[in-house]
Amino acid sequence: MDVRHFADARAALGVVAEPLGAAGAEGELSLGLLRRLIDTPDAFGSEVTMIAGEQDGRPVVFVLMTGDHPAQVAGFADPGEIGFGDLVAAMLDVGRRAPGVNGARYVSEPFAQAWSDVAGARAAVRRDMHAFELRVVLPPAAPPGSFRTASAGDTDQLERWTLAFADDIGEAISPQEASETVARILPHGDLAVWERDGEVVSMAAVVRRTPWSSSVAYVYTPPPLRRRGYASAVVAELSQRELDAGQSWCSLFTDAANPTSNHIYTEIGYEPRCDFRHLTLTW
Repeated sequence: MDVRHFADARAALGVVAEPLGAAGAEGELSLGLLRRLIDTPDAFGSEVTMIAGEQDGRPVVFVLMTGDHPAQVAGFADPGEIGFGDLVAAMLDVGRRAPGVNGARYVSEPFAQAWSDVAGARAAVRRDMHAFELRVVLPPAAPPGSFRTASAGDTDQLERWTLAFADDIGEAISPQEASETVARILPHGDLAVWERDGEVVSMAAVVRRTPWSSSVAYVYTPPPLRRRGYASAVVAELSQRELDAGQSWCSLFTDAANPTSNHIYTEIGYEPRCDFRHLTLTW
């Protein structure tokens, strides 16, 4: 397998956009990150690694690592055709040691194993996720209240909820990071809420777009208000808004260990695409 390094996201996108797009929700994260890097080259700091493995001139795998985040891997061929050890060696050659690996299990697991075989890393499962796609919304029974786009007046509450959401999924962030996240998404109309009797009771956001899809995340309802259908309603309305705007499908990732969230999303039309596995690497 030949390994190609990319100096900028536009060059990488020119090679892997088609297979990432064809992979649906499986490739959406990598595709969305590349597009953001084109729009904002310093979005994730100065350390960005982008490499593709090629066989007979066609990409069979793509790895994207920003800062000290896990290396995101997307495969476009049978794992047996991919030289995962070559990818590890290529990253080590440029001084990049991944703190973890994330991607569909059929590629993230052998990639993590290669880090163990080549560099002596110890791999451990951090989280299992389900990747979902939605192409047709199945409207849920609407709870009392209504859907609306979040406004600047919601900022303080949305920042608190973003912190709480991060705690819920075990990925704690600082108040400054929560503020920056809301500030990045809110002005574009990509944060939405469900409001009842003048009170905001649930939120969801579009966090990435590709030419074909929108990725929904930051779905949060405060614990005292859960199990009333608010999250289902706001996600269904937001997803329908994106489809109505011309997107072919929406993606959404859930924690495999949370049966409640997995159930509510399938009820409104999200269908499982593949299983993701995030593994940590330590030496």
